[in-house]
Amino acid sequence: MQETTFELSEEPRRVLLVEDDDGDALIVEHLLIDAWPSLVIDRVRRVHDAEEAIGPQIDCVLLDLGLPDASGLDAVRRIRAIDSEMPVVVLTGDTDEQRGVRALAAGAQDYLVKGAISGVGLSRAIRHSVQRKLAERSQRELAILRVHTAENARIQRGLLPQPIVEDPQIRVSSAYRPGNRRQLLGGDFFDVVQPEPGRLHAVLGDVSGHGPDEAALGVRLRIAWRTLILSQAPAQQILGTLDRVLAHERHADHIFTTLVSLSVDLEAGVAYVRLAGHPPPILVSGRHPRLLGDGSGGPPLGLVDDGAWPAHEVEIGSSWSLLLYSDGIYEGRVPDRSERLGIEGLLELIPGPGGAQVDHPEELIERVEELNGGPLDDDVALMSLTRDAGG
Repeated sequence: MQETTFELSEEPRRVLLVEDDDGDALIVEHLLIDAWPSLVIDRVRRVHDAEEAIGPQIDCVLLDLGLPDASGLDAVRRIRAIDSEMPVVVLTGDTDEQRGVRALAAGAQDYLVKGAISGVGLSRAIRHSVQRKLAERSQRELAILRVHTAENARIQRGLLPQPIVEDPQIRVSSAYRPGNRRQLLGGDFFDVVQPEPGRLHAVLGDVSGHGPDEAALGVRLRIAWRTLILSQAPAQQILGTLDRVLAHERHADHIFTTLVSLSVDLEAGVAYVRLAGHPPPILVSGRHPRLLGDGSGGPPLGLVDDGAWPAHEVEIGSSWSLLLYSDGIYEGRVPDRSERLGIEGLLELIPGPGGAQVDHPEELIERVEELNGGPLDDDVALMSLTRDAGG
């Protein structure tokens, strides 16, 4: 079955007249020539011939219901079988008006009684039939799109992480803005797990590129990380294992992932940070926010064989706020300056202890977008972890 593609604003240029009576065909042609000189009219005598003539160049079919090889509604059904998207205007005899009404139910867009037609009326019927068919198709495609969008949204929401944190002193807040606003998920991913009372683990990663393949890979890496944490895999082996998972799961060899892995000993007040080409977390535990560690680490996952990702030990105390983030948050522009916001600019936007922007990452994204003058180009993931030991 063929499918004719129309533009909603397109003016019909060519019609196919399916009429075996030479006199009736001559009348229709003369009426259209007088009322619509630019319209091209092709003519065939049978539905069988119409099967050969119908194609993308035809905008509408004028169909007689009394043909040698098809009569009545069978002619309409056969034209629709050739191309279900083709607009059809039925031409009936003087006494066949009821048959024209039945033809509409069979799929025609309009009908005209031969003895009562005019050039203007025939032209209007063609234009209206084309637009009516386009409107029907647009409504159908919109309904399908809505169903698919709703299904995709449910699937993607189901893929977002549900933190596993039992300690009432720990609050987890997150915000996610994919660079492609039509998706709920981008290539960034994050998770947080508390497998035992005295230990908290968190991860935030950024898969290179944009699109559904990168989003799917991010989900697979997050699930692999959670599985390793819950199975109590040795900390020094986790990033190496994720590196192997990435090598096997990525859809192209050039895909890599930057990542920050964080483990907090809650009793000792010590954080262990591993970086794979990723910026370090931001610690808010004193007068001014600062980077957690010196920023050194190992390569992004997927770039080298046998990479090493050493842990950096940092004392953070018993009460703190930590912000994990992807680079999309600081790559926005700054008004009246050509450079990007940068990590230093990001630190300036984060207030001291108790600041709302730490516990509510959405506010931080909105502030950065305001400075940028609109939505950010890259995916943005933020995850805030706050512990109030006195709470």
